[in-house]
Amino acid sequence: MRLTKQDKINIYLLYQKGYPYSKVQRYYPIGKSNFYYLTQVLDRFGVCWLDRPHHKWTKEEKLNAIHRVLFNNETEGGVALDLGLSSIGMLTNWIRDYRKNDYNVIDKPKGRPRKKTITKRNQKKIKPEDKKIKELEEELLYLRAENAYLKALRELAIEDQKKQK
Repeated sequence: MRLTKQDKINIYLLYQKGYPYSKVQRYYPIGKSNFYYLTQVLDRFGVCWLDRPHHKWTKEEKLNAIHRVLFNNETEGGVALDLGLSSIGMLTNWIRDYRKNDYNVIDKPKGRPRKKTITKRNQKKIKPEDKKIKELEEELLYLRAENAYLKALRELAIEDQKKQK
């Protein structure tokens, strides 16, 4: 279950009133580290942090954050808090992907890749071999349907002959 903006505000208000994590956890499904990170971010940036627009992090910004952790020996939590990331896990994922991609920052496209559909607009982009395969598949489907129809027709004719005898 994902916490709403109002849930986060309520958690922060409970924290400010002195409620410990164990009491807040009874009412809101939040992990301990996320609870403390949320309270620290809201202490630093205020509740208006929750209203911030979605930020697309550039390669340079990601690389700067990664270098702060790997080369300047700053903690992931501290860097994430300075940048105002939505969670420490974002920075952890950036570092993992950085190491996995031979120490390069790669921007991943969001969402699922588009399906290849044939339209008038992209029909020119399809290779002739793919077009021929598509035509052959359609022809095969048509011939199978025609074959099934003729078999059923023959069965009916045989049944009619048996009834006439």
